[in-house]
Amino acid sequence: MTNKQKGILCAILGPVLWGVSGNVAEYLFDQPGIRPDWLVAVRMLGAGTLLMAISLATKRPQLVALTHDRSAWVHSMLFGLCGVFVSQFTYFSAVAASNAPTTTVLQALGPVLIILYLALRNRQWPPRLDVLCVVIAFAGIILLVTHGHLGSLALTPQGLFWGIGAGVGAALYTLMPGQLLIHYSTDLVLAWAMLAAGIANVPVLFLQPWPALTALDVAGIAYVTIGGTLLAYLLYVSSLRYLRPTTVGMLGVFEPLTAAVVSVVFFHLRFGGAEILGGVLILSVTFLQTLPVRTKLPRRVESSH
Repeated sequence: MTNKQKGILCAILGPVLWGVSGNVAEYLFDQPGIRPDWLVAVRMLGAGTLLMAISLATKRPQLVALTHDRSAWVHSMLFGLCGVFVSQFTYFSAVAASNAPTTTVLQALGPVLIILYLALRNRQWPPRLDVLCVVIAFAGIILLVTHGHLGSLALTPQGLFWGIGAGVGAALYTLMPGQLLIHYSTDLVLAWAMLAAGIANVPVLFLQPWPALTALDVAGIAYVTIGGTLLAYLLYVSSLRYLRPTTVGMLGVFEPLTAAVVSVVFFHLRFGGAEILGGVLILSVTFLQTLPVRTKLPRRVESSH
């Protein structure tokens, strides 16, 4: 297998694992007592601990250097609380209020929100391609949340709110660690950020009764923590060794595709023409952003899941 083939395989498997993670979370939220805030706390604490252990074993000197860099350490903590936690909580809340495929598509609004943020911050009208991306994404949202019937909402207000929030979380997740990634590798930054988010949410695990978990529930939680977080992330990072970030970004379309296929097969969810077109329009923004002339975005950490 060539390096390019390895990269493509990793770049596809990572989003596939993320996509299935949304479906598994959707199943878990149907079980009594399992709430988004509880699952996020368990997931971040578990994945953060595992990633920190891997970093200690493989990159101990670099990890120690980051820890002793007060500014970088504080920045990592803030990234964990305001970037990682926000993206995770809004994503899972959106899944609980709607479904995994819709949430993964709405989360793809992240690049559009970054375009708007940079335009406001720089007080400069964005390039025509970016304006086109905003218009296409807006049209896609309308089709997705109305199912083509403009006089009514097919998506619940809660689902729409948390879905757009997931897009905001994805934007924060991308923008916040920019300066850190100039000096430190992504896995070290993310190890501290995930662990910080997990520790900050430990009270959630004690302030509400623990759900009565079945063996299948435990397996689902383990998958969301390990397969849908740790392994997916490691595959993503591995793909960047062999492929350009733009190529990896385009292959991220496998995440909503996987979530949709799993929902149709196992949850018997059906999509109409309007929802499919709306999803395609929103996801097309990812492809448009890979064209040569575009607003330069900060280096990406990974998918916000």
